[in-house]
Amino acid sequence: MPGGQKKEGDVEYVAIQALRSDFIASREQMARVLRSLESARVRFARFQSATPAELAEIDPAAIQPILSGLTKNHTFDPVSATLDALANDGRLGLISNPQLLRQLSNWRTELDNIEDISFELRAESVLVRRAMEKHGGPFNRWRRGPDDIEILQRADGETLANMQRDVDFMGTARSHQYALVVYLGELRQLAKTIDTTVVSLDQIIAQR
Repeated sequence: MPGGQKKEGDVEYVAIQALRSDFIASREQMARVLRSLESARVRFARFQSATPAELAEIDPAAIQPILSGLTKNHTFDPVSATLDALANDGRLGLISNPQLLRQLSNWRTELDNIEDISFELRAESVLVRRAMEKHGGPFNRWRRGPDDIEILQRADGETLANMQRDVDFMGTARSHQYALVVYLGELRQLAKTIDTTVVSLDQIIAQR
């Protein structure tokens, strides 16, 4: 192999190793975000599906972490320093494997899509936090038992107002949970892209 080609091959190999390190780090970050999102989704789903009798048994102090989980920053922050540097410097041409180039292109497109969803999610998180502050808590229905119909029949104006705030807040929270579920699905798809790209990188390195 001529000296120039060997030098280019060495530079490509270094770039591929650096890309692999970034994707491995991104996979670890992704795993943390997925665990956090799944926990928030499951805990809130259990809360909103609880019966009045079950709600009456829940300690109000235990509810705050469930609701706060909805507004936690679940944003995926990939490690993309190597790919960004290669793209910005016009050095992606160093990578000779066409399959890997396609995967890297798809990766950047999927990251752009995820960023759009993340922006919307952060905006909705603000709405939920404001709704939590406006609500003030605790939920009036947390203290309702199986005889909640009787409570409704003899409820005064303040109680009814509190219950309406419960309904309004839960509507906001449910809307945000739906956005979280959509985001979770997109991240799971992105996780598959990470895995397949790491496999390609490993194969290229093994052929060295």
